[in-house]
Amino acid sequence: LVWYSKKLSNLQTQHLEEYLEIGKKCENFAQDVLEQCDNTKEVKLLLEYSPDDFADEHNENTNWHLALNEGHKKFVAHHYFQSFIWGKITGKNFQWDNYPLFKRILFFPLSILLFCFVPVVVLLDSIFRKSDILFVSPQMLSKSSIKSGQSPSFDVSEVEKSDMNQTMQVSEEESRIFSFFRERIHRPIFRMFVYHFLEMVFLVALGLSMYDPKDQSSKVEFWYYDYMTYIFVVSYFLEDLVDIFGRYRNFFSSFWNIYSLLNHTLFMLGGCLEFYGFKQIKGDNRAIVSGNHVVNVGATFVSIAASMSFFSTVRFLLLHRKLGPVVVCIIRVLKDTAIIFVLFFIIYVSFAIGTFSMFKPFTLSHNNITGDGFKMKADDLANVKGLFSAMFWRLFDPGENDLASIIKDGEVSMQFSHFVGLAFWAVYQAILVILLVNIFIAMMNTTYMNVSQCADLEWKYSKSYYQVQFLTPRAVLPPPFRLIYYYAKLMYRTKSNEALKADRETKIREYIILLHKLVTTKKKSDEENSIQDDFSDLRQDIQNIVSEKQKAMHVEIHELKEMIVGLKNEMRLLNSVASE
Repeated sequence: LVWYSKKLSNLQTQHLEEYLEIGKKCENFAQDVLEQCDNTKEVKLLLEYSPDDFADEHNENTNWHLALNEGHKKFVAHHYFQSFIWGKITGKNFQWDNYPLFKRILFFPLSILLFCFVPVVVLLDSIFRKSDILFVSPQMLSKSSIKSGQSPSFDVSEVEKSDMNQTMQVSEEESRIFSFFRERIHRPIFRMFVYHFLEMVFLVALGLSMYDPKDQSSKVEFWYYDYMTYIFVVSYFLEDLVDIFGRYRNFFSSFWNIYSLLNHTLFMLGGCLEFYGFKQIKGDNRAIVSGNHVVNVGATFVSIAASMSFFSTVRFLLLHRKLGPVVVCIIRVLKDTAIIFVLFFIIYVSFAIGTFSMFKPFTLSHNNITGDGFKMKADDLANVKGLFSAMFWRLFDPGENDLASIIKDGEVSMQFSHFVGLAFWAVYQAILVILLVNIFIAMMNTTYMNVSQCADLEWKYSKSYYQVQFLTPRAVLPPPFRLIYYYAKLMYRTKSNEALKADRETKIREYIILLHKLVTTKKKSDEENSIQDDFSDLRQDIQNIVSEKQKAMHVEIHELKEMIVGLKNEMRLLNSVASE
């Protein structure tokens, strides 16, 4: 309903405020319903519900996915939702928060060491087994074994089996090795360690490729770090394309998805141009060819993309409570910058056309022109190259009235067209420096205030959105190992005769019963609050009436006191007259 109301607000702008208000009320109602849950089981049932007919544990059309993708920040920031997501990140029977700091740090190299064997294990499972180690968690495998009358097929010391108090033992079907890896593979927090480690490897290889310590200008050579960079870049680019077609609705709703696509597109485009350009020149010295040469154009794109790759590491800081809101603020300010840039471009082009038209007839004063013609002190605004350069840099260094000054016999002319040209130049700088820059500063201040006022909410939402990418099975094998995942997925679909499916009828029935209970509880709570509010209002009204009566009585008593004092004075006066 929230999504539908937002869509209607865009289609029917005359009712924009009404539809947005409806969406806000629906979002608040959903948050209130979540608040009525009594335990984690109810939270899980409510959030994991999906309208799909055959929904499994990796379904991405659940209620909690909807809340994240549609930007329901209050709902996502709720402590029940945060606890639910963190439970998914740490995995079953793995109490990350209970470990001391030393053991947490130790898990990082252990997860990297474990990952060294994961691709081999997945390939063996895909070729010789059911190819389900990536897609079926130990809990789902246990449920399947119980339904089929078999013993569970994985080995863990203590497993809490999704509301079933049963002890798990290793079955004859699955060996201890595959059972061990299945248990660790389905702990998403280990996937986070591996992903960030591979990102660091890519950045190190990219840095070496940019610095190129073994570079020789006499010939073009490729070293191991160059090949590593190429493999990573191609893998990332292909993954972006897969995401566009697989998540076309939600892909462009995220700033980081668009940023990643632009970054890797620049890498691919620049790399192809650079590769083609090096074939046309001898050696590795790009300084001997034109700046417009294809090799220099490609190298420029690659350099920009490299800077973007290193900047993208700020997203890792979303996991930090203090630095996360700062990153959110930076992203919001970048969006404001894009808006201001559009306005700047319109102003820039508009004034450039008018300025060039006015100053085009004039030439430099040092040109040999006969007669008493008017001349310009500088020709920056009289030619296209100097025009765009001079007008752009005025944003950072206003002034330079000589650029628009027209002289005759060494004196600045103030004739009508010449004065208007000078005024036109001043108006442009005033709009640019005084108006546009200050609007930009005001927008940044507003953005910062909005983020700071709800910093915890913004941080929790952004952090959750970032963490969710590690819950999918493909996150087990990040680029450049993602091809193994697609092979395993193909084999899984080929070999699995019957997918592990949840009991849909039972889950739907449980979900409806729970939803009815939560809504009823919410309704009663609202009624109780309404009754309490009515009593509070009545109590306040009575207090106001009593207070008004007390004030009136105080006024009357004060008047009576004044009357008594007056009467006493008159009596004293009469007594004095009578005594005389």
